[in-house]
Amino acid sequence: MKLLTVLVALSLICATCATCHEQILSCFEQRVNQRINEQIAVELKGHYTYLYLSHFFLQHDFYYPKAAKYFRAKSDEEMQHAEKFIDYQNQRGGTYSISSVEKKSDGKCAAITSLKKGFQCAVELEMDVTRALNSLLTDVSDVKAEIGNCEIDDGNKDLLLSQSILVTVNGTTKALNHHVCGDLESKLEKVEYVELGEMIAHDFLGHQLEDTKELANYVGTLEKFGDSESALGSYLVDKHLEL
Repeated sequence: MKLLTVLVALSLICATCATCHEQILSCFEQRVNQRINEQIAVELKGHYTYLYLSHFFLQHDFYYPKAAKYFRAKSDEEMQHAEKFIDYQNQRGGTYSISSVEKKSDGKCAAITSLKKGFQCAVELEMDVTRALNSLLTDVSDVKAEIGNCEIDDGNKDLLLSQSILVTVNGTTKALNHHVCGDLESKLEKVEYVELGEMIAHDFLGHQLEDTKELANYVGTLEKFGDSESALGSYLVDKHLEL
């Protein structure tokens, strides 16, 4: 009888802790879910912008076929990046949603009148994406959220709780479900989505550095011809463009 009483008590404690962890996680999940969807929108904006540049340089008065093919490959790459984040949302039990997306039309992308300006637009675009990725990495490395009346979707509960999430309480860092809930509610210091942070750093940011440098090299080559509208310079760069 005593054993049964102890088991019942333990089950109640475990259930209470599980509920507590779910409630706390759900508050941070709302923030992280939103930020991932915002990054998906950034990647899709890159996709649309490169798609625009690709077709722009197929026009009869701006016909640079290799550049068009080059930017089409960049467009496909940005779509793959967006889909990787979408897949990640689904795998971890998040919810994918997105508002309307438009191509980049400010800065160097406001008016494309030459091949050089097209590559300058691309450099700015990559810098925008890098800034967004850096911001996302910073956010998920120390998620800021108010612990309140948040709810977690029962259908996604197991997936969300299985994520690699480290929680720091009183200077001690452990996995979320290894902390005592009472301490979590009152003395929570830091919440870090470890796997997501590593994915951003290893799968995206390194490529951003390489892509931006490559595009900047083409801008530098075109600038050596002096006139930004140089037909000869644009022709030679397009002719020798590596695909």
